[in-house]
Amino acid sequence: MELRILVPDAPSAAVLADRLVVAFGSEDVSLRDGRREVDVRIDREPDSAILRALETVEQWFDQPRVGSVELWLGECSYRYARRAPTETWH
Repeated sequence: MELRILVPDAPSAAVLADRLVVAFGSEDVSLRDGRREVDVRIDREPDSAILRALETVEQWFDQPRVGSVELWLGECSYRYARRAPTETWH
């Protein structure tokens, strides 16, 4: 199974790829040269691997210019966006 992550720009993709290499290892992460896409190969324990990838993307969202990414898992596409703080009503 492969998780494809499309990001706003190539420099951001490189930073995300570096973070995913820490989480998955260099043999399971690839960055398309000059592109905005990072691919993660998921072979074992897909549920926990997908959650680990999403946690890594969420931490990467700390970069100020990144607001959302497009995730592809198989034939399904998802938009993953930075969490917005919620207002509490009293």
